[in-house]
Amino acid sequence: MAKKKRRTNKTAPSFSADYRTGSSAPVQDRDDTELDDFLPEGETLPDDGALSKWEDEPGGMPPPIPSSAPDRSARRRGTRRYGVLLGSFVLLLALVGVVSLAGMIGTHIYERATDDSALRAYDSMLSCIVMQDPEPFESPEEADPVFVQNAALWKSILEKRSEWTGYDDNGLAVIPLGVVASAAQELFGPDYSLSPSNPSEETFYTYDSTDNTYHVSVFSSDSAMTPYTESSRREGDATVLTVGYVLPTDPYRTQDTPSGADSVAPSPTKYMEYVIKTDAETGAEYVYAVREAG
Repeated sequence: MAKKKRRTNKTAPSFSADYRTGSSAPVQDRDDTELDDFLPEGETLPDDGALSKWEDEPGGMPPPIPSSAPDRSARRRGTRRYGVLLGSFVLLLALVGVVSLAGMIGTHIYERATDDSALRAYDSMLSCIVMQDPEPFESPEEADPVFVQNAALWKSILEKRSEWTGYDDNGLAVIPLGVVASAAQELFGPDYSLSPSNPSEETFYTYDSTDNTYHVSVFSSDSAMTPYTESSRREGDATVLTVGYVLPTDPYRTQDTPSGADSVAPSPTKYMEYVIKTDAETGAEYVYAVREAG
């Protein structure tokens, strides 16, 4: 048997490095001039002394650079707080405006609903007629002439004092026929023609046909009934009023109410309907008819 030939190990040449001299080798200086070229104009790299100072401090880190982030956060919080306050103020003003507008509208509606000034104006217009307590009539021509004369005289007494001509020897007021005739037309329309006459019974006036004057005993009308117009409605070209007759003893007229209490409402003893028409030329209203209340 042939013997195997032993393979000889060829050892690679050994390599070793000497690092002992590495620490003592001089460090190549940086080219600060080249690095400065990458910095903004006017800025340079810090010198080694400044770096050494940072390294000598505990922790070996440079001091932190103050940050503006907290200031920006505080400004944002302040801006948000201001916005919230401003928004709340605007909402408050809007709420006050809405409440004020609602109050004004409510007051206007209440005043319109409770305003009876137009009805009270009819009370003044009808007072000289209601105090006569007339019988119903369907037109001025159908009205009792004595009633019309009495109503016209009372209107002359209450509203036309400046047109009297004075007083007679008995102390009676002297009122010309023309004044009373004009009052009758104001009450019953421009086409009404007054028929002057002496009353058949003794009353508060006499008529003197010789000089066409009325001699009138003037006294208070407080003892007569007064009107209280409760409602109105339209009927064709006319206005129909529902008028209450209030006695002089009614608490509404005497105002016999407890101290501090509101004024009491009247309690009419009867109601009548008054038909009111308008003079096309002057626009003045007058009584055209008186009816029983339905």
